[in-house]
Amino acid sequence: MEQMKIASEKIVPIDFDAEELPVEIRELRPVVFREETSYWCLLGPDPHRGIFGNGESVADALEDWLVNLRKRLKQSDENDEVLNYIRDSLNASNRDVW
Repeated sequence: MEQMKIASEKIVPIDFDAEELPVEIRELRPVVFREETSYWCLLGPDPHRGIFGNGESVADALEDWLVNLRKRLKQSDENDEVLNYIRDSLNASNRDVW
């Protein structure tokens, strides 16, 4: 799956092994980055085709992203490359959370 190119100085490091993170975030590892005064969280080629979240803090951006991910998982478009990638990744992790 294609991932949007983001300047490395904007990327916020996240400990994806942290137990307190929801399993979807630990498994899918979306990129979190700062854009002016807010934080953005993205998995995919761009905010329109991928899963996108934003907020005033990293936690807010991750929470918004998770809400949008769960909405997207309820769709059933077999031509949705991002959705197929997400389902394959989550199924490969053998975790039954969706």
